[in-house]
Amino acid sequence: MIALSNSYKILIIFSLLIFLSQEIQMTSKSLKASGENNAWPTVKRAFDLYPETHEMHTITDCMHVATEPGDYVFKKSLSSAQRFSFDKLNENEFNEEGLELKELEDAINVCGLYIIGEPNTLVEITMKHYDVNCNSGGLMAFVDGWELNGEYFPAINDHHRTLEDRLVEFCNNYKRWPHVMNKKFFRSSQNAALLQYRLPTKGSFIANVRFHKITQPCNILVHDISALYNLANYGFKRNCSISALFPAVVQLTNIKVGGKSMRKGKVSYECMQNDDYLEIGGSPGLDSTHMEKSSDICGYAETPGPEQAIFCGVTTARLVSSGRYQNHVSIMIRKADAEDLDLATLVCAF
Repeated sequence: MIALSNSYKILIIFSLLIFLSQEIQMTSKSLKASGENNAWPTVKRAFDLYPETHEMHTITDCMHVATEPGDYVFKKSLSSAQRFSFDKLNENEFNEEGLELKELEDAINVCGLYIIGEPNTLVEITMKHYDVNCNSGGLMAFVDGWELNGEYFPAINDHHRTLEDRLVEFCNNYKRWPHVMNKKFFRSSQNAALLQYRLPTKGSFIANVRFHKITQPCNILVHDISALYNLANYGFKRNCSISALFPAVVQLTNIKVGGKSMRKGKVSYECMQNDDYLEIGGSPGLDSTHMEKSSDICGYAETPGPEQAIFCGVTTARLVSSGRYQNHVSIMIRKADAEDLDLATLVCAF
């Protein structure tokens, strides 16, 4: 065995260090060049599996309106009276006063989390947790829009998706093994969405609500905000609407609807023979396709028009577009009161 001197050992170690240092520098340059030549940015995920933490809200009303982002929590357990009524249901026994039946109706009532955002937003719901037993009659449903008394916003015929595609039902099937608790994600097409739930016995859920900006809103639901709203078709063949959930005073601040023959610096109220026009009216429910009409408007104007008061449960401005023109309307909406009766152009039967 050959023995190496200490000086020779130091020389070998020093050489190895220089070699390793050069290798590290070359690797670093190669990685940097690779990053500079990479034309593909990181793909943005459509949904965040773990949304940012927001304020927690407890759902206490059967019809709960949500306007803020955050976690919405609901938990239910049967009262003794409701449990007794449920036992009676299995035995088909109810007393003459129907007290047990009343308790049962309360237990199986369908409730909803009605979500509404700013006009230029859509709603995203992440089901972080849901304990809704299918076998006991429990059921949840996401609605792209709002549903109330069998009527929908946006109206069935005015939405680009079929009603079947707008409704998604789900629950937990605990008889199936293994139990799968997948997170569920939903997005609406406009600033309104609904989460319905029916829990006959017990159950709970946590729904995270977020709002995302959109550039071309079509249907807008107005809850209690008086403001200036823009309605446009952006060149598409579609019907768009603004519905206010209250009697309202409506004023057009500018309008550009229809072809050149209709844009001679004036507004027409005889537009039913045209393919592009604006309807203003009201209805007792959400369905705007069957509303009572106050006026049909088309033409061109850059100055504000007269105010008109719609005394109905829901006030709607509906823009019907053929897709041949770039239609645009700016509408001022405010709540109507008794002092606006002189401006009334439509009064619905309440």
